[in-house]
Amino acid sequence: MPALPAPPPQQGVRISVPSAAELLLGIPWALWSFGVVSSVASWFSSGWVSLMIVVLWILSGLVVIWPATEDYIARYLYRLRRPTLMEQQKLDISWRAVCARAEVDPGYYRLWVEESDTINGSAVAGRSVSVTRWALNNLPPRQLQAVLAHELGHHRGGHPWAGLLVFWYALPGRLLVSFIQALFRIGGRVPALGCLIVGFFALSLGGLILNSLIFGRWGWAEYAILPILVPIPLAWFSRRAELMADRVSAELGYARDTIAFLYDLQSQGHDVARRAAGWRGALYATHPSLADRIRTLERYTQGTRS
Repeated sequence: MPALPAPPPQQGVRISVPSAAELLLGIPWALWSFGVVSSVASWFSSGWVSLMIVVLWILSGLVVIWPATEDYIARYLYRLRRPTLMEQQKLDISWRAVCARAEVDPGYYRLWVEESDTINGSAVAGRSVSVTRWALNNLPPRQLQAVLAHELGHHRGGHPWAGLLVFWYALPGRLLVSFIQALFRIGGRVPALGCLIVGFFALSLGGLILNSLIFGRWGWAEYAILPILVPIPLAWFSRRAELMADRVSAELGYARDTIAFLYDLQSQGHDVARRAAGWRGALYATHPSLADRIRTLERYTQGTRS
């Protein structure tokens, strides 16, 4: 009897709640970026040329998630490299084992290596999965499979491409924020200049809010304030996405192996560095503490035994 064909790679892919929340929370940043791009375009040109610049920026998001650009994004944005022949052979064995459990086509995804001495992996927008060189060369096969299963969990939840879209459309706004932060750093070195910079931005923001209170037009005031508030809930949903990817890895049979390499990370002091960052570091952290991840997986293993 001939073997049945593998199910399509899209099977089981869905937009998870954290991914949907990330897209929604990216709207204020996208609106702020829209204001930046339209303002810059109007400074350098006018009429239809300015409109075309804005339209091209809006359409550029489609280019970012276009499969043909995926290799360039992996190489130049995430700084990944293609595996060597021996690395590819080792990756293929572990990756095919994971995909067999998940019932997805392993050939649909592209495997990459990150030059790093940490235990880590990443799910890049599109179809890319990467692991660090250290993880590839030092982790036991089952733990390497657990890392890959975790990244497959991100892909199944739609988290990588949602994160890339939010990053791309927030980029002009974030560049403006970086420019303002640089001005404040310069102002900190020159007190007189610092007073002028702080006064200018305080009066500008105060004027926007006052205008909104008087005339009932909250558009620009909201656009200016909301991106400042977005990182906190965005970080919370990012932590939930990590726990959901751990859950996918556990459901594929890698709960104990994931716990094992999380304990290895904990022994290297990763949670100590997180605790040293204080409440602010915990509030803006995009990953749960290793202790939280371990406890969640241990509860899962106890629940499956009962």
